[in-house]
Amino acid sequence: MASWLTRWFGRTSNSSAPATPVAPAAAVTPTEPSAPAERVTVARRPLIDRKGQLAGFEFPLPDVMARRLAQGADDVVLGAHAQALFAAMRPNADAGRVALATLPLALLSRPAVAAHAPDHAWLATEPSLLPGDAALQALRERGVRLGATQVPQRGADFVRVDVTGLDRDAAAAAIAACRAAAPRSRVVATGLIDVDEVEAVLAAGADLAAGHYEQMRTASAGATLPPSTVRVCTLLNQVLHDADLVTIGAELRADVGLSYELLRHANSPLLGLQRRVEAADEAVMLLGRDHLYRWLCARLLGAAGTRPVARALQEIALARAALFEQLAPAVGAAPSSLYTLGLLSLLDVMVPMPMADALAPLRLPPETVQALVECSGPWSGLIRIAQCLERGDLAGAAPLAEPLGGLPAVTAAADQAWAFAREAGATLWAR
Repeated sequence: MASWLTRWFGRTSNSSAPATPVAPAAAVTPTEPSAPAERVTVARRPLIDRKGQLAGFEFPLPDVMARRLAQGADDVVLGAHAQALFAAMRPNADAGRVALATLPLALLSRPAVAAHAPDHAWLATEPSLLPGDAALQALRERGVRLGATQVPQRGADFVRVDVTGLDRDAAAAAIAACRAAAPRSRVVATGLIDVDEVEAVLAAGADLAAGHYEQMRTASAGATLPPSTVRVCTLLNQVLHDADLVTIGAELRADVGLSYELLRHANSPLLGLQRRVEAADEAVMLLGRDHLYRWLCARLLGAAGTRPVARALQEIALARAALFEQLAPAVGAAPSSLYTLGLLSLLDVMVPMPMADALAPLRLPPETVQALVECSGPWSGLIRIAQCLERGDLAGAAPLAEPLGGLPAVTAAADQAWAFAREAGATLWAR
């Protein structure tokens, strides 16, 4: 991970050079000899907690596995597909993040399936009194949390409530009812249509929430950017239009807050500089134009993030930036331009205000503006594929992924991007 972080933020990075192309990675395939030849591609949906941070992911049941369940496939086949799902969940569970999946109780209670579940995973099943059979007891002994869907159940550690189709008030009422019925159980809300609903159900008592993060209803045409954001935009424009680094360093040194953040970043273990940097203008010269541009983009999001879920939105945007940069060779665009596209793709939600107004202080390339404001142009498909992946909509993502190396390659790149976003975000936006 350290070398990868250095490639994005390290002192020797050069994002004007082509990024390493994404190899068409094989999707997870079952290991049993008698398992089906179908490939299992696993999606993930970001889960936000009450602190507004990205707490982990929900891993929807892969389409091929749902189809096999409906067909009444045998234990070997279903067990093999379950292993593929668990393999995708394991790195997140091992890292201490929530890794949530919903499986039928009849499948989950089979020892051959349960044995492969990651330690500390969150596994939900249909409403039922969770039996105390040996397989489920063994799961709990490994730290697995067992939950129910829709209705709180005796013996469940959490309840997963799908509020798809409910308005904000009805969704909040459903969460409040679950909280009242089972005060000790965690509540996970999914199917939320926009950021406002995510924040509403978290305020109503949900512990975790998942939904659509690029939509909102609170944008104000009369809103203005905070002064701190305008200041960062000014510096970004200076970097974009090749202002002298000495001049930029002097501007940064005049801003105490930004100087402090830049020095903290320059002296972080992430960069591994051989000596301590003492002044902002010195940091500018050591880091260089490309690295400074990336850092200022991250500070732009940090300054604009005033929503309760701002920290999670920052991490999602950073993951998009890392994903788009990996896909640059397939798109035929400069990696740095696509990095910027991803990083700014949720700026309007963070402020909140219309995207055109949020981007107005920045003199960005026309392709970036087209994709972010008009949802058109050569790069708009990248925004759409990120949205599909974050919703767990692999069917919608598949045709968009074809010119990018195929869905397995794109989801593999997305997995790497999420890992990068977690570690880099902890440095860029340390609390």
